[in-house]
Amino acid sequence: AIAQSGMRLPDPFERLNRSEKKLLQNQANSMFSVTEPAVKASSKSTVSIYSLGKRIAFGTAVRTKKNQPAILTKWSEVSDIRAPLSLATSNGKFYPAKVTGVYPEHDLALLSTQAPLTPIDLSDAANPELGNFLVLARPDGKVEGIGVVSVLARSLREKDKAYLGVMMDFSKAGKDGVPLERVMPDSGAMKAGLQRGDVIFSVDQKPVTGAMEMRNILQRLVPGSEIVIQFRRTDQEKTTTVKLGSRADNADIRRIPAARMERMQRMGTAPSRVRSDFPNVIQSDMAIERNDMGAPVLDLDGNLVGITIARGSRIKTFIIPADVLVNTLAFDPTPVQQALSKRENT
Repeated sequence: AIAQSGMRLPDPFERLNRSEKKLLQNQANSMFSVTEPAVKASSKSTVSIYSLGKRIAFGTAVRTKKNQPAILTKWSEVSDIRAPLSLATSNGKFYPAKVTGVYPEHDLALLSTQAPLTPIDLSDAANPELGNFLVLARPDGKVEGIGVVSVLARSLREKDKAYLGVMMDFSKAGKDGVPLERVMPDSGAMKAGLQRGDVIFSVDQKPVTGAMEMRNILQRLVPGSEIVIQFRRTDQEKTTTVKLGSRADNADIRRIPAARMERMQRMGTAPSRVRSDFPNVIQSDMAIERNDMGAPVLDLDGNLVGITIARGSRIKTFIIPADVLVNTLAFDPTPVQQALSKRENT
């Protein structure tokens, strides 16, 4: 309703007095300070990227396929910059930098520089679980952002999203399950025998009582995979196996109009220009800025999780996992002009 009417989000500080605001700020500062040990090592591998005196992104020092040190950052934040790029290392010194290659699928760019770099160790990576705390490193050893893992690693590409083929009536959901409002024609659900009025109460032995459980289950699955659904029809409990389809192959899926989605994503934040279609990202609620992309993300033990790649909306920040970075850097990047030409043609 807020998105449809164009209303602004309420300011959480609006009704607080000066002392209450100061108390909250002090609490936030204390939390950021106590997590600084987690980013101490990785901060040495973090740089700030500038153009015309303005920081446009962060970057992380890595080793390329040829074992050369380079900077990895968000390509769409540097690709259209006509002025020379420079970077500031953890010692505060500035050096010229230049984009030398691109990994378009991940919106990543490699920057070369004569700056002394400390490449981050991508092999010693963490595998975070839902709810784990994450912190974002700055070059000065401070913490730029704090959040939790809200969705485990998954693809954001439409062709990789699993499609069950049902509309569920979540207004009538409860401890006994979620009733089906509609079963889509030719879907995996219809082929498996599901009907309108059936009440789904378990998927792959995980209880389903609302939208959150159903979303979390489906987001981790891919087209072609099979799930076992337990449901209730009248007074009988039944079990069926459903082979999932792809959202990209189903034009009848009810989607939010692009203009409305754009308004929703921009409420309360300035999202990244490129913030979708990534083949593998972790989602966090970390509240950071668009120019904070390209920095390393750590768990509270200081283990590398990945690097930030997009601010999706007020509650979504996307992170490329460390193992994906390892696999990506095993290949030569696309030449810059070739990547630009391909982007213009698409």
